[in-house]
Amino acid sequence: SAGYVKYTLVLSNNTLYPGNANVEGNLYPSAIAYNPSNGYLYVLATSPYYNTSYILVVDPINNTIIERIPLGVWWAILPSSAVYDPKNGYLYVALNVTGVLVVNPATKEVVAKIPIHDQIWDMVYDPENGYIYATASFSGTVSVINPANNSIVATIKVGGIPIGITYDPKNGYIYVANYGTCEVSVIDPRNNSVVANISVGGRPWGIAYDPSNGYVYVAEYCDRVVVVDPSTDKVVANISVGGVARWVTYDPSNGFMYVTVDCYKAPNNVTVIAPNNTI
Repeated sequence: SAGYVKYTLVLSNNTLYPGNANVEGNLYPSAIAYNPSNGYLYVLATSPYYNTSYILVVDPINNTIIERIPLGVWWAILPSSAVYDPKNGYLYVALNVTGVLVVNPATKEVVAKIPIHDQIWDMVYDPENGYIYATASFSGTVSVINPANNSIVATIKVGGIPIGITYDPKNGYIYVANYGTCEVSVIDPRNNSVVANISVGGRPWGIAYDPSNGYVYVAEYCDRVVVVDPSTDKVVANISVGGVARWVTYDPSNGFMYVTVDCYKAPNNVTVIAPNNTI
């Protein structure tokens, strides 16, 4: 079996339901991050009814919310993405146009705020240099954060409207999906420079690396996922998903790629790709 929905955790009432559950609530999740040191999940959620945002700490052992860390007024700091730094144990939370919050999950406190006055869509951690890379769509750049002092150490010009970002541990490069210029920028973190721009057509949004075959999967806003071979910087496959593809992620437990699809012909869904059968 390729998998199935075992439970649905309704965030608003912290209740677990079997299978898919269509339960109305007042909390809207926008991003999720995993902490390997304690096994917890951190879910960014906003509540327009109560004008606030939270980090919800979820214990996967019993699939329940065990803590809520308030972030503040939701319209001012709408969280868009999160990444965990295994070196310092902090959680980095990207806000809409005000910057990045640094949260200590152990004390549930915001310990720093890194000002980036831009629309931050996505972030990735580079285990080689310990830096965090954040896409800034308004300026068409990637901000490089040094978690040692929570400062911006570099700003890399990429393509227009960068959104998704991923890391390739095989070659050490970082790949950025540029929605506005229909290309993927390749960053060498050793000198924080763009070493290639790969034309992928369409409108790239989310992006993810598959360690099983070494390919990069790019979700596009034009009904497909484009597969890029980092060894040649060439597109090697196009996979139709029947709707607007936004985000894509890899599941190491089964080797599948999961793509969120906004369908205009059918209800919104998640498309499951078996990568080894695409090439």
